[in-house]
Amino acid sequence: MFDDITPTYDLLNHILSMSIDLGWRERMIEELEVGEGDTVLDIATGTGDMAILARSRTDCSVVGVDLSRNMLGQATLKWARRFGEGYQAMQGDALYLPLRDASFDKAMVAFGVRNMADIPAFIREVGRVLKPQGRLAILEFSLPPYPVVREAYLVYLTRVLPFIGGLQSGNRSAYQYLSASIRRFPSPESLTSLIQDQGFQVRRSISLSMGICHLYVIERM
Repeated sequence: MFDDITPTYDLLNHILSMSIDLGWRERMIEELEVGEGDTVLDIATGTGDMAILARSRTDCSVVGVDLSRNMLGQATLKWARRFGEGYQAMQGDALYLPLRDASFDKAMVAFGVRNMADIPAFIREVGRVLKPQGRLAILEFSLPPYPVVREAYLVYLTRVLPFIGGLQSGNRSAYQYLSASIRRFPSPESLTSLIQDQGFQVRRSISLSMGICHLYVIERM
């Protein structure tokens, strides 16, 4: 599915969020506190926006993992044009990362946890590859807690998003899936509890844009 929408993926992300996602991504990097020389794992890297943003803040190296070969190809091209070296793209499953234990200082996943078949297993797998006291930042859509905002957002998710996304990408079903995945995703409270059950400490839980998006900053114990 993601291979099919690669050519329009970046543009549609910004159009459909009215570019609000740019601020969310900046906040994620800020809260993750990526330091000079850090080795960063970008899970569900997509076309590499988060990897590039992290590198633009400080001199770090990034490994990007994604199931989509087309997305990884786009990410590699974007990074090479901007920085040259320092990015390694790997095709792989986030539940079975082809990486050594305790090999990363930081990890991040933007809008990818919704697609995980087993979220607890994913959290544990990231814990395996993080160094002690390593941090993971998760940026994910959520349903607003305010009734009026929630109702308006649900109309957007079920009607506007699939229509515009399908019109621009030619793949309406991909955006119907996106809408459904947001609606069935655990609430921030439920996800926080799930994360803690896997042995992580939730350092920050931040509601963004009236609850449309949520940022979790967690640390390996």
